[in-house]
Amino acid sequence: MRRAALALAAAACALGAKQPEAATREAGHGKPRKKYGKPYPETKAACGVVMFGTGDDYIQYSARNAQRIAALAPGKNWCAAQPDLDRVLVVYFHDNKKADTLVRKGLGGAAPRFELFYLGTRAKPRMAKFEALPGTKRWARDYKWLRPQYYKRSPFRTTLNMDGDAVPCGARLVEAFRAFAESKAAVAGLWHVGASYSGLNTGFMAWDKEKADPLLAAWADDMRRAILANRTIRHDQPSLAAALNATSGVKVLRFSEANVCRVCRADKEGHCASTCAADSCWVDHRDWGPNYNKAGIDGIAKVDGGTKVSKWKLT
Repeated sequence: MRRAALALAAAACALGAKQPEAATREAGHGKPRKKYGKPYPETKAACGVVMFGTGDDYIQYSARNAQRIAALAPGKNWCAAQPDLDRVLVVYFHDNKKADTLVRKGLGGAAPRFELFYLGTRAKPRMAKFEALPGTKRWARDYKWLRPQYYKRSPFRTTLNMDGDAVPCGARLVEAFRAFAESKAAVAGLWHVGASYSGLNTGFMAWDKEKADPLLAAWADDMRRAILANRTIRHDQPSLAAALNATSGVKVLRFSEANVCRVCRADKEGHCASTCAADSCWVDHRDWGPNYNKAGIDGIAKVDGGTKVSKWKLT
């Protein structure tokens, strides 16, 4: 009897030792898996969020937003292709070798709830099927080349890209996935109308990996041509707009400004009132400009969608 009890206890301990490891793999914090013989994100799901960071300051502050998104508890039935998915998985792509330390600092020492995935350098990417930066010249905004690359290599069937300044309005964020699935579109985003081009805002943009593949390939092609011809680019959205115009059969869902909220509502003292000021907001993606960190994005939006007044005063 005693031997049997000891054997059962040993088996229970062995099983218990495996459970945290399994949980780690599911959350995407384990060793990256391989695809085409190269590293690929560990995280697997039909729906999820991707983010990207490169500079020290940006990674430190946007990590808090990634943590906020990954902590959401939207319940089930928000991902049409995986109804039992009850949380929002996040993969944070980066090319900064100090990212682990920066993220921990940004999170106040807390462990990230999201997967931090190192892409390698722009000249020598390590991710599967990732194309190096065209040419040999480097410039301040050459990270823009990476956008169509990680869009194409997303580990999710349906992906939502969120810039670091796209603050989720609590679990209402998943309404973007619901609306996108119902539309049966290939891509979705807020429509940007500018002086030189009109097209999708990539800072909060959804796409179906299979349906959008021709568009994403055309986007990378257009950006590559621009880089080789001009030896530089400043923005990624004009190339996407050109690719969209040149690629037939790509259905686009235009998100509403009532859901992707970009207007700061000032209080009587001139302070920026709060994020997610309306119940219809899925995300607060206002143009913070150079005040990104001073605006306190890392503090004004709570995981549950609640808000408080920012210390940043409008000028």
